[in-house]
Amino acid sequence: MTPGSGALAGIKVVDVGSAVAGPWASTWLADHGADVIMVEQVDGKDAMRLTGPVIGDTTGSYIQLHRSKRAIRVNLRHDDGRALIQRLVADADVFSQNMRPGVIERLGLGYHDLSALNPDLIYLSVSGFGPTGPYADQPVYDPIIQAVSGMAASQGGDYFKSAAADKLTGMTAANAVLVALVARGRGSGGQHVEVNMLDAVVSWLWMDCMWNEVSADTPDIPNYTDWYSPYDALDGQIAAVWLTEAQYQGAMTALEADHLRDDERFNSRAGRLANALEMREVISAEIAKWTRDELIARFRANDVPCGPVLDRPEVRLDPQVQHNGTIVDQEHPVGGSVRIAKTPATLGATPAPEPHPAPGYGEHTDEVLTSLGLSTGEIAELRAAGVVA
Repeated sequence: MTPGSGALAGIKVVDVGSAVAGPWASTWLADHGADVIMVEQVDGKDAMRLTGPVIGDTTGSYIQLHRSKRAIRVNLRHDDGRALIQRLVADADVFSQNMRPGVIERLGLGYHDLSALNPDLIYLSVSGFGPTGPYADQPVYDPIIQAVSGMAASQGGDYFKSAAADKLTGMTAANAVLVALVARGRGSGGQHVEVNMLDAVVSWLWMDCMWNEVSADTPDIPNYTDWYSPYDALDGQIAAVWLTEAQYQGAMTALEADHLRDDERFNSRAGRLANALEMREVISAEIAKWTRDELIARFRANDVPCGPVLDRPEVRLDPQVQHNGTIVDQEHPVGGSVRIAKTPATLGATPAPEPHPAPGYGEHTDEVLTSLGLSTGEIAELRAAGVVA
């Protein structure tokens, strides 16, 4: 596989991360043409190769997570394995890792080690709680961050049913790397970029799920946790929201609820927030009189934001999803005919290249090592010694 087009064509990324939070950042870079070389261990598979429906050495999760990357297997506990990583990093633009704080330094691949070899390197460290502090040494996965950050509480006391903390951390990290690349282009050189899951999630939640925590001098109002849910129609569920006065009036017209049109509790933005629980109870009774399709038609006719609550298999069949080309059919060498979601950002002048299938286990080891100048015989010796696979 030879990376080519895209806004990040020519950017080389070496990623020794595992699971989701770190690798999801490099996926966003790969989507736009960066050459991402993902490094997997010789003696074990990444957890995401075992998450979701398993097909050979890949899964439904892995196919989406690692599209458009190259994969090599290297033993980072072997001196020769670490030497290979150093050679890869010597002309890389980005190095990414999400090991527990202190581990990468003990391997001799910390920021100071690699930046000494490549001063222009953008070195990304992703951790659960940060490099220092009372929780820094604790093992952590997505649900732990959801719990500690307040995300679980903001979902009514349950987990968000997705690796949301992992993924939004990865997106935050990708954004931070791009900022660092821009800064480097302006002469700042390389730098260490540190992102932790706890800070990323709390920051993400603070604007809306934590609005009562912003000021001690304002009265609390019902939180999204208390009322932010779809409505039950006669034959299904519907999402509908009225933020403006015009939208509220349009909703009352659609529902033929003239008795609520001038209700002082609900006919202003402030009133709807302060009386959110009452509004939900009253409006739910009106919505329950109609079928889902009737509501969609009536709300749309009155310019009220709305949509059906779709089952997961229905999403890819939705007319707008199909129009956007959101879901891409792809032939995977192991998975066969698969579907992936395209990168969501569209760049007019430098469009994202067509995504390549997620790599097999160590699929590009020989290709990448050959690019470093190693001969077939040298690669065979490294493989026999358990340095690569």
